[in-house]
Amino acid sequence: MEAFFGNWKLVSSENFEEYMRTIGWAEEVVQIGNIVTPVLSIYQDGEKLVMKLKTSVFSSEKSFVLGEEFDENFAGQKYRSVINLDDGKLVQTQKWDGKMTVQTRKIQDGKMILTLSYKDTVAVRTYEKMAD
Repeated sequence: MEAFFGNWKLVSSENFEEYMRTIGWAEEVVQIGNIVTPVLSIYQDGEKLVMKLKTSVFSSEKSFVLGEEFDENFAGQKYRSVINLDDGKLVQTQKWDGKMTVQTRKIQDGKMILTLSYKDTVAVRTYEKMAD
């Protein structure tokens, strides 16, 4: 789990625009999502893990315990989520309005690879760890 801790900057993104449209995000959110370069901070706070996403336009934060469901709001949508550590990967399942998406984060060659899947649409976003 410790390999995920730190600050991560987005360095590449594949098929993210299609993913955002497929899951039903508003067009203005899709346009913003295409131009911002987020920094994701992951750390532990007591028994909870925290993920903070910061961009020049918006920021968000989620605090959770692995394996326990929690509510989150993002891009104007409310989700019921659970994040598990599975074979060294952080696997998040988000559910809303009868829909479900899976976000898998893994460390590979010193980078964090985020794979987002909804139905047949898959996006991949690559983050590099920033110096402390």
